[in-house]
Amino acid sequence: MTSVYGSHGQHPGDPQTAEPRPTPPSRRPRRINQRRLFRATPWGRVTTVGGAVVVLLVLWALVATLTAKHTGPEPLSEGVTSASKYAVGDCFADFDASADTNRTVSCTEAHSAQLVATATYAATDAYPGKESLDTRAAELCRQTKLDLPQDTSKLKQRTVVPTQGGWSGGDRRVDCFVESSNGNSLSQSLLPS
Repeated sequence: MTSVYGSHGQHPGDPQTAEPRPTPPSRRPRRINQRRLFRATPWGRVTTVGGAVVVLLVLWALVATLTAKHTGPEPLSEGVTSASKYAVGDCFADFDASADTNRTVSCTEAHSAQLVATATYAATDAYPGKESLDTRAAELCRQTKLDLPQDTSKLKQRTVVPTQGGWSGGDRRVDCFVESSNGNSLSQSLLPS
C-alpha cells in the first residue's frame, strides 16, 4: 500500500526527503569600512586633526623640555659656599657678613675673614630675641682661643646671628668671625694647630 506520504512512509519535511529551501536574502547592510567613514564625517576630520595637534604639542613640549636652559638659581661657583654650609676654620676672600654666599679659599691664600667658632641652639628652642643672641655670640667670640699675629690693629671680631625669620626657617647657628679691615691681608689660619 502506498502512503500519502510517499512510498517509503516518510513525512514531508523529513530531512531525508525535504528539498533544500532557498536561503532568504540577507537583510544585513553591507559592511562599510568604518575607518574611511570616520574620516569622511566632519567630526571624524575634527577628531583626526585634533589628535594630530595633540601629538605635535606633546612632541614640542618634549623637545622644549630637553633643550631648555636651566632658569632656576644658578649653581654655586667653585669655591663659593652657602652661609648654611660654613664650617669652623673656613677662610673667605672678600668676605661680606651679610651675603648668603662667600668664596672660600685655603687659609694659606690671601683672605679677609675666618670663621673661628659657632654655637647652635636646639631645634626646639624658642627664638630668644636679637639681644640674647648677640650676647651669646659675643661670649662665644671671647671664649675662642686664637693664634693671632702680633699686629691685631686691623682685625675685628664679627658676629652673625639668625633673624627671627631665619630662626623660623630653622637657622639656629650663631657664628664668630675674625675679619680684617684691610681687605684680603690674612694669609694663615687664626685657629691654633
